[in-house]
Amino acid sequence: MSGVSRRTALLGGLAAAVGGSTALASCARAQTNETQTDQAKSGAVLIRNARAVLTMDPSVGDSSVGDSNVGKLNVGELNNVDILIESGRIAQIGAGLQQDGADEIDASGSIVMPGLVDTHWHMWNSIARGFGQTSKGGFAPSMASISPLFTPSDSALGVRLALAEAVSAGITTVHNWAHNVRSPEHAEAEAQAMTEAGVRGRFAYGYPQDLGADQPMDLNHLRSWSSDFPDGLISLGICARGPDRSEDAVWQQEWDVARSLGLPITTHMASDAAAAALGGIAKLDARGGLGPDVQLVHLTAATPADLETIARTRTAVSISPWTELQVGYGLPPIAALRDSGVTLGLSVDNTVLSGTADMFEVMKLTADLPGGMQTKQGTVTDASVLDWATATGARSIGFGDTAGVLAVGRPADIILVDADALNTAPMYDATSLAVRAARPSNVSFVMIDGVVHKRDHELVRVDTEALLSESDQAIRTLRDRAGF
Repeated sequence: MSGVSRRTALLGGLAAAVGGSTALASCARAQTNETQTDQAKSGAVLIRNARAVLTMDPSVGDSSVGDSNVGKLNVGELNNVDILIESGRIAQIGAGLQQDGADEIDASGSIVMPGLVDTHWHMWNSIARGFGQTSKGGFAPSMASISPLFTPSDSALGVRLALAEAVSAGITTVHNWAHNVRSPEHAEAEAQAMTEAGVRGRFAYGYPQDLGADQPMDLNHLRSWSSDFPDGLISLGICARGPDRSEDAVWQQEWDVARSLGLPITTHMASDAAAAALGGIAKLDARGGLGPDVQLVHLTAATPADLETIARTRTAVSISPWTELQVGYGLPPIAALRDSGVTLGLSVDNTVLSGTADMFEVMKLTADLPGGMQTKQGTVTDASVLDWATATGARSIGFGDTAGVLAVGRPADIILVDADALNTAPMYDATSLAVRAARPSNVSFVMIDGVVHKRDHELVRVDTEALLSESDQAIRTLRDRAGF
């Protein structure tokens, strides 16, 4: 099926999900964004006089502080250079670049770096920000009370809100862990919202929150839809409950279908001691259920033997330190994960708990928790953490060739971070500034695949006021329907 017909099929699914008028508006918005994207890619952009460029390419630039457990980590730092972007890709990196007619971006007071990569994010529930702290006895009961009430348009709105915040915060690649797919229309509405946003990432097809452990997700729709999934910045995978949260026959069937379709798999594992005691990681290994196409999330209570198995099978891992602390899972074994050599990524997880989509905050906590746990400063270096939030994070979800690194010939997913703001100046070390001092408010410019999404600290492709109004009304309606 051609790219145009695939896109048409997806829009048709959205129309069934949210009704004719909304679907027509969504279709028009998608066509407008596509036109804007094509126009943006046709022109050159020249980022000039960057104070520092953190390329995350180990073949260039200066080495960062060494990490005693893994040797030198090279963040590829360059100083006082320019970056030329043409047709959505990085054409040149060097000093004194010139390009007639290019759109010039002054980066003289900025750190230039790859867009951040979030490797596990439940975007559908973003309109319920903060809802799990005080309502209905905590996070799980609170969300259980409203998750069955989400319409396709509610879920899509959550994704739109999450992606707008992601871009504003410098996150350019996401892994949308859609674990409240209540119908085919819910799945298609979320995927369409991602497509319209123009952010790079994966839609991980999931299951209704209240689905029984003896029932699989909608594998029939997954099979039929996978062949029609539109080409572009968004790819398809699955998020499964796995051995920790579903019966053996169920997770095994879901694994088999995903692999027959060539789809990557992600699942929560060993989140707490009770889950780890189920032996799910050993179950997966015994059946060949681990490997580079699988990502395990949390592993807060994973044993040394579990980590050895994960490393041996080259299975990727995602951690979300803020929410793991907030929900009571415990302390993520960051240093042990690093020492085991697993491919590690970081995540916001969900803004119901975390409050904000702040990957800078996640990086800072990730850098400092190991030192507190081992009572030794510098147990994990800032360079390691920045790598997990960019290059290695991208590899952990299969985007190693397209995200997380600035290099000639690669897609231009680029952010500028103020190095001359009150909370960042004076700059001594660009890597530590990015990990420890920067905030989303310091992100002045965001480009994804050569398309500008944020400029002069303002989003340029999102009607923020309208989005916030829609989100406020949607959560009010959901709370009313749930009897709050």
